[in-house]
This record gives sequence, C-alpha cells and structure tokens, in this order.
Amino acid sequence: VGPGWLRLGPATPWATVHFVGGAALGIAPQLAYDTLLSRLASSADVAVIATPYELGLDHRKLARRVASDFDVALEESRAQGLAPPAGAPVFRVGHSLGAKLLALLACEAGAGEGGAPQADPLALLNFNNFRVADSVELASKLVGEMQGGGAAPYGGAVRDAFAFVQQLGVAQGVAVEVSPTPDELAAALAGYAPAATAVFTFDGDSLDCSAELLAALPPTAGVRRFERAGSHTAPVSLRLAVSDINPQLAALLGGGSRTVSIGDAEAAEQLAEALAEWLWPAEVARPAGATMLPPAVGAAEGSSEP
Repeated sequence: VGPGWLRLGPATPWATVHFVGGAALGIAPQLAYDTLLSRLASSADVAVIATPYELGLDHRKLARRVASDFDVALEESRAQGLAPPAGAPVFRVGHSLGAKLLALLACEAGAGEGGAPQADPLALLNFNNFRVADSVELASKLVGEMQGGGAAPYGGAVRDAFAFVQQLGVAQGVAVEVSPTPDELAAALAGYAPAATAVFTFDGDSLDCSAELLAALPPTAGVRRFERAGSHTAPVSLRLAVSDINPQLAALLGGGSRTVSIGDAEAAEQLAEALAEWLWPAEVARPAGATMLPPAVGAAEGSSEP
C-alpha cells in the first residue's frame, strides 16, 4: 500500500504496527520478515505496515523518510478501510538499524505538555548503533550465515571492501561515518519519551548495543526488557535460491543451485507471539483463538529500568 507493505490478520485490526527492518534486510521486509509480521498480524489482530528503505549514512534522514512513508501508507490503508481509523493505537517495532531509526524518531518527538509522552509505544529488537567501521562485523556475520552458518570464507573480502571505501573517502576529504554517531545518539536520548518501551535482546547476539542504549536513557524512561534465546537475525526468516540473487552477491556466496537462508522461522514465530503479548492491552482478554507459543529454550523475561 503506497510506499509500505501491509500485512493483515483474519480479524478486523484494532491497532497498527509500524515495522522497520535492519540494514540491507530492511529494503525487502516483505521477504526477510514475512514470518514475523504475518504471525504478529494474525496473533495480535493488528495491521502491520513495513516501510522499506535503502541504506545511507544520514540516519536522521532515513528515520524521517520511513516515518513519512508510514504516514502515507497508513493514510492510504485507512482510505481503503484496511487499517483502523485515526485515533486507534499505533505501535512501532524496529530490528537492528531499524530500531535505531525508530529511537531517533522517539527522541525528536520529545515530551508534550506536562511531560506526557509524545511518541508511540516502541519495541526495539537487537538494537544496533554501530559506526561504519563496526558495521564490517555485521556484514561479515550476515554473509557467513548465508553461507551456512560457519566462518565466512569471504569475510576478508567484505572487510577489505569497507576499508577501501573509508580510505577513498579520506583521500577525497569526505567523511565516511554514520550520523548521528553512537556518542551523538546517546546525547540525543535525553529527549527520549515514548509511551512505553520494550527492549528485546538475544543471548547469542554479539552485535547488540542494548546495554549502551539502556545506560543512556533518562531515569524516567520505563523500560521492559525481554531476554530470549537466539542470534542477531532471530526476527528474520529468509530463504532464497542463489540463482535468484544479484549475480555479484551470488558469486560471493559460492554460486551454484543451492539455497541460502538467514534466520529461523520458528524463532521468528515465537518472537511474534512475545510481541503480540507485549502490545495487547492488559485490561482486555486475549481472543480465545490466539495461540501463545512457549519462549525459546533458555529465554528469560524480566523488566528493568536504566
């Protein structure tokens, strides 16, 4: 619908969820996150609108773009009778870089009259706030997972490519760095004021920056933290034939007729159920048909305030 992708469950939605995916994967949320978003829409009886985006170094600009695209897609969905009317609840859910973009939007929203929250409730999955240099590790791990989960034979090539781009930028007097930087975002978080925040972390995620996020949030920010089993790609479930991928990327992954995959469908479904329970109004009973899966093995749930 418009610039976004809409997912609906079988029931009439009572709320809308705005979803923003991670770096690279966020350009095609209808593929990379279909299991998560479809399950969330059907389990929580919500309309889910995912806004794709192309990577860039100006993350504030990206944040405003996905926000604008969501507004357009939501308006079109309402006009077609597919999304709840104006005044119905809106939730935001972001994965990895998408979580950073939505946190930036929450900072810009600030607090309203009397300190009342202006921003919508926000769920941050595998929050990531890397500099460009640190993003090499993320890219290498993604390539490694697509190659079968082991060490990436072409990880060195990925690192060399990033190093070359940085050196070229320095030679031309152009800064190759994200904006805001991690330190700048930490300062901006002083104005963070969403109605509610859920931070989902995963025990096998070495790319997560949630600890720094929680330390930077103001004392008044009430945060529920959920710890689960899984990796940085726990929200993702993507399986493609190598032949269907960009030729250069296919060559990087070894070519051939095999398929490549990222994430795990079962983990994505369980995460969707956890999100559905988080956003469901506490004073309203869940529908009888709603299915709640048990948490992944080793998962723990708790609450904390930074």
